[in-house]
Amino acid sequence: MPGELHRRPGVGDATERDTAPQPLDGRERWFLAVRGVEPPRIIDLPDGVELTIGRAPEADLFIDDVRVSRQHAVLSRRGFEVTVTDLGSSNGVVINGRALRGGRAALRRGDVVGIGPADLAVAVSSGGAAGARPAAVEPVVVEPAMVRVYEVARRLAQAPTTVLVLGETGVGKELVAEAIHHGGKRAGQPFVRLSCGALPEGLLESELFGHEKGAFTGADRRRIGYFEAAAGGTIFLDEIGELSAATQVKLLRTLERKVIQRLGSSEEITVDARVVCATHRDLAQRVAEGHFRQDLFYRISTFRLEVPPLRERAREVPVLCEHFARRFAEELGVTPPSFDPAAMALLEHHPWPGNVRELKGAIEHAVILQTDGVVRPEHLPEAVRAPMDAVAAVPPGAETMKGTLEALERAAIERALTATGQNQTQAALLLKMSRRALIYKMGKYGLGRG
Repeated sequence: MPGELHRRPGVGDATERDTAPQPLDGRERWFLAVRGVEPPRIIDLPDGVELTIGRAPEADLFIDDVRVSRQHAVLSRRGFEVTVTDLGSSNGVVINGRALRGGRAALRRGDVVGIGPADLAVAVSSGGAAGARPAAVEPVVVEPAMVRVYEVARRLAQAPTTVLVLGETGVGKELVAEAIHHGGKRAGQPFVRLSCGALPEGLLESELFGHEKGAFTGADRRRIGYFEAAAGGTIFLDEIGELSAATQVKLLRTLERKVIQRLGSSEEITVDARVVCATHRDLAQRVAEGHFRQDLFYRISTFRLEVPPLRERAREVPVLCEHFARRFAEELGVTPPSFDPAAMALLEHHPWPGNVRELKGAIEHAVILQTDGVVRPEHLPEAVRAPMDAVAAVPPGAETMKGTLEALERAAIERALTATGQNQTQAALLLKMSRRALIYKMGKYGLGRG
């Protein structure tokens, strides 16, 4: 049948989409998004692969079309380099609209290779096949509240529902999104991540929806976007609350109609990607303030799943400390250290305004500084050991119980104010006291205007 694409028996390790990829760094997945033939599909590109493409039955990628030569081209990958070589085909290879005949060309992410009726788009995504998630990013779950979060995530994995993951910065919203992806039918397909707050508006639209050559200054080639790269899988849109009004309109259209338009094109392209969003903002408040579309808010929040902050998951702190210590020790090639009781006490009582991300950084800091297999208070970052430093700074003769407790209290208030940019309301929340009580304490210790 013209336009039909088949896989030659015996080369499944190189081409089948459900084969576990061999990623370069444990997270990246290289693949081809194949269009123009039925059915559209994803073909993995593990490091070292060479795919022969043609109409001959023995071709790795068999395209049954008269415009395709028997031995048409070879596509290969070596590390970060992907190349296509024309094998003297009758009709040549087209790369982003330009013909290549009898030559070799390097390809970049987003390049589209045309061979007969087929368009082969080169794509890179974060994540791999089902069960291939690295152990380093496996969630550590101890607190009952987090157990419930992941129980709900497992249920959501079986449904196509759009999910909004809520929680403070650094709590692990991406891990929850990964659990939803890896626990469902899309697990063997791409899981792509995009932080909506990390890119300017114009670039963000291009990353989401792709662009055509000449769509804007510097667009020297066609590039597929994240929605196309996530074909059959999941796209995780972090910090969704940072989207501009114009991008919100386009995203709503994509969610409702399952189509995108690349920048600079009027062609509608059907996309099949599950959407999981996340934000640390109060989107309902942003809707009330006119900064976020109400219809988009309702569309992405079909199901809301909130991840509690680390300060409400105290039992997980020691387990996370051991987890990250093992991980960083392995990377450094040293024996995983143990924790001195005084150091662990500081870690357990720190309010962790940066949540798990801050804890991870603190343990990396400690593992690097320790030299004898034991993490002690002096190995911890200054913000974490502040209470002990405050006690050490108590003047001689003032080491009474009252003086020590006051030193600790003052240090905790200073740390909370620093962590929140001197925002008294937020600092009071961290310290679990009223704002009035905080202001009183600040006046008592001479910390600003009481």
